[in-house]
Amino acid sequence: MKKLFFSLMMAFVCGGAMAEEDTKEYKTFVKNDYHVFYCLHNGVTVVVDPTQGGIFEPHISIINESGREFIFEPQKITASAFAIPGVSSKSARYRVERFLAKGDTLGFDKDQLKIYTPEKYIKVENKANFWATLLVGVVNGAVKVGANALRGDDNRSPEERAADRLIEDKYDDRLYQEMSNEHQQEIKRIKEQYWRANTIFDGEEHEGFIAIKPVKSQYLILDIPVNGENFHFIINNNKKY
Repeated sequence: MKKLFFSLMMAFVCGGAMAEEDTKEYKTFVKNDYHVFYCLHNGVTVVVDPTQGGIFEPHISIINESGREFIFEPQKITASAFAIPGVSSKSARYRVERFLAKGDTLGFDKDQLKIYTPEKYIKVENKANFWATLLVGVVNGAVKVGANALRGDDNRSPEERAADRLIEDKYDDRLYQEMSNEHQQEIKRIKEQYWRANTIFDGEEHEGFIAIKPVKSQYLILDIPVNGENFHFIINNNKKY
């Protein structure tokens, strides 16, 4: 705790970094009790909505009213998190909420975060689904063993045992099928909605989401290059009301 306090003091006393000059006007509106972040500049509006997937899976919309088309390349988006200098513990390094809530951003480190490609994010989801399915199987097996132990002397007839096993098997099949369906829906969502490079013509709006490898932070820095301009957002998923 002393090390954390000392690092914070050094960050704000000795931090000489200056904020980047950005003349754009960043605003928010409220959606379902939470903030949505947006900026309109030179006929281009960028909207960052963390209300559904959280700050590490933000929904991004781009509205082109600039009078000409441009190519938006989402692979050029960068994400980073404010971090306390000198603190290496992942559980403490990003504990900057009370300072950022006051608008204090000087003196912090900025840790670059990994943004997944659509293909890599599908692999991440496949791995998570594998371990979730395995865990369910282990838990179900342990429950059945415990239930059999609690029965003690099993006076059920062979027919009753067979009927009980059939019910258990049907329950397991239904559970695994539901998990499989949810996983397939998630893969479909990634394939259809994950941001990819697109030409955005004048008068058009494109939208999608990206996925960022999470850290223990409530704030995120997003730099989104659009039409030769960098849109610099500091977003959070704190409840407004």
